[in-house]
Amino acid sequence: MQAQTSGRKKVVTIGGGTGSPVLLSGLNRYARRYDIAAIVTTFDDGGSSGRLRREFGIPALGDIRRCIAALIPDRPSRTDLQDLLEFRFEAASDFENDAFGNLLLLVAMQRFGSLTAAITQLSNALSLNGRVLPVSEDCSTLCAKLTDGSVIRGESNIPKQTSSNAKIADVYLDPPVSANPDALDAINSADLIVLGPGDLYTSVLPNLLPDGVIEALRKSRARIVQVCNLITRDGETEGFHASDFPKAINNLLAAPNSAHLAERKVDAIVVNEYPDVITPVANRVAIDKTLFESVDRVVVDELFDPADPTRHHPAKLAESVVKLLSTGPVND
Repeated sequence: MQAQTSGRKKVVTIGGGTGSPVLLSGLNRYARRYDIAAIVTTFDDGGSSGRLRREFGIPALGDIRRCIAALIPDRPSRTDLQDLLEFRFEAASDFENDAFGNLLLLVAMQRFGSLTAAITQLSNALSLNGRVLPVSEDCSTLCAKLTDGSVIRGESNIPKQTSSNAKIADVYLDPPVSANPDALDAINSADLIVLGPGDLYTSVLPNLLPDGVIEALRKSRARIVQVCNLITRDGETEGFHASDFPKAINNLLAAPNSAHLAERKVDAIVVNEYPDVITPVANRVAIDKTLFESVDRVVVDELFDPADPTRHHPAKLAESVVKLLSTGPVND
């Protein structure tokens, strides 16, 4: 793992799913200039991660695996190492659909005693260009309360069971858990904190729910930046405009349990704009006038990947994000 270097600015990403690895892949090229730390959700309950959670009583490993793979340095063996971590066992075996990287982390947890220790050992072995930090080492279930009063339990169930008639009103963890102290330390020392990209209610917001995270964000002198999603997701954010994404973050930052701290909100947002010549993208997030009224700084650019216009291009996204370091802390 790359050692922290005194005097270098610190970039902290917060998220999970497939969004955080895209941003981290782009930030990888800036590793000689900035210290990079990725805070990653551990509450997924689907697929290989969910099965290992249930069988071994551990936090979810899949999002952590993806972020580790994204921070492998650019060298001839990088792609091979990434493919190895992402390798999935074939059907009709005891390891059906398990990702090798998840099993490697599980073995390392049992050998070294904790998820943080396992990540540290694997990161050192791969000489990662940054740190990967689970938001919590405790197991919990992500729950969504809907506008009709019903509750959906389980991260993987939320987008599948949410109907068009009942939207997500709130998300919470059951039981409540404490944040990883290393994640809180990273927030406390950050110069730039980047939320997203990723599914808002199942990849980004869950990181703000462990005890201590909201308080750390409100105390932080870093600029808080949100990367707006390119498209909405059925069951979570259908019908959302760009301004709805920071609004959801700000609602948590203003939670009553943080009332004794100074008010904070998203300071800047990075938003994609599709050119008129591109084939229309279904469910694209529209940039609305309210966004410019509610966020101090809005960065609008063509950030999509030409190979897949529904996803961010790693290099373009990272370039837009690091530019926001040049203006310094927001509370000077």
